[in-house]
Amino acid sequence: MEKIINIKKRINFENIFIIYIILQPIIDIITSLCVRNVSEKLTFGIFIRTIFMLYAIVYAIFKLDKKDKWKLLIYYAFIALYCIVFLVSSYLKYGMSMIFTQIKGLIKTFYFPIILASFLMIFKEKKYLSKQKYLNIALAIYVLTIVICKILSIGYPTYPLKANVGTIGLFYAGNEISAIIAIIAPVCFLSFISQKFSIIKAIFCALTIFAMLEIGTKVSFVSVIGLIFLSLIVSIIKLIKREDKTFYKQFVSLLLIGILTFLFIGNTPSGKNIGIKQLLFNNKEITSVEKKDKKKTVNKTSTNLLSGRNNFFKANLSNFKKSSVFDKLVGIGYISPVKQVIQERKLVEIDYCDIFFCHGVFGTIVYIIPLAILIFISLKNLFTKFVINIKNYTLIFYMYSILISFGIALTAGHVFVAPAVSMFLILIILEMHTILNYKKDLENE
Repeated sequence: MEKIINIKKRINFENIFIIYIILQPIIDIITSLCVRNVSEKLTFGIFIRTIFMLYAIVYAIFKLDKKDKWKLLIYYAFIALYCIVFLVSSYLKYGMSMIFTQIKGLIKTFYFPIILASFLMIFKEKKYLSKQKYLNIALAIYVLTIVICKILSIGYPTYPLKANVGTIGLFYAGNEISAIIAIIAPVCFLSFISQKFSIIKAIFCALTIFAMLEIGTKVSFVSVIGLIFLSLIVSIIKLIKREDKTFYKQFVSLLLIGILTFLFIGNTPSGKNIGIKQLLFNNKEITSVEKKDKKKTVNKTSTNLLSGRNNFFKANLSNFKKSSVFDKLVGIGYISPVKQVIQERKLVEIDYCDIFFCHGVFGTIVYIIPLAILIFISLKNLFTKFVINIKNYTLIFYMYSILISFGIALTAGHVFVAPAVSMFLILIILEMHTILNYKKDLENE
């Protein structure tokens, strides 16, 4: 009987949340294997993440006090009302054709604001304990999977149908995995800088950089450069202030990682795909081209850097402009008729554009409500005691992680509209919000 009672005590929101964080890479691997080997329509990840979203909604409704419960219920009602109008509109235009695509699009997009709003309310009542340790565990699974698959040559290519190189391990979407690692990698470096020197943590940081560059995306390349510079700047400040007499070990390790990265980055998949060597050493060849050819080269280069997103943006913008006033308010959705054939819409893969085009003015307003409130509160708390906050290294790394996620959403997408990625962004936001709100570092479990 005592064992049953102990088990019941352990089955609580906090422990389920922790398990869910650690299982994220496992869910992504299973999803990848199912899609590649069973059926492209078998969306295991969406199913599991939808279950957790519903669990968070139910938990929030039953556990919050009356005042906060009503605030959350009103927001849920706005989302529910919008979703009903969106789906009814889709049914009237296309019938039941590809209705599942529309539902899947709604879940993937509105996962972020629903979970964010739920968690902000839940942890307003319940003390938030840092999940830094569990974020590092999840990161370790992502990184080691890619590294081991690279060593054994069993990983899937990041770009199976393109000339670009890179490996994604056992995962499926290169953009999503690179975004996930880019968002939580700062937590790994923060742990290394803020705690006692550990050779294992130094190796883990190096492997994280290796895995990011091995994926081969532009996101990985840029985030690696930014992360190394941030880590070195913070470590130099700590050395100057002599906050830790033994910190020189961390500094030397980070400096070595930085030097090796910049020496070999041109030979990594990310460096090759961007063409870093050509950009650095072939400037003369570019400037000697005639004006007409140069213009074509620039246009081609910009299209390659954006992976064709500029063309998809023009197409979706054109469709949005041609749509009715009602569609501009509700959105043009995730399916479109092309020559009387209904097919899935090719999205821009820039999150801000996809949210606005697919869900219109009303949908976008409903979507950004919790994020807008959070940004306002965070900026207010940040500047209230700016000098103190800017000296908080933990806060700096979390802010960097959030800023780079916003940048990824703008340039590569797959952040706000991808539950696998947005879950980690929500966690970083919670960590930052707790520090700013309570004016102190998080308390670990």
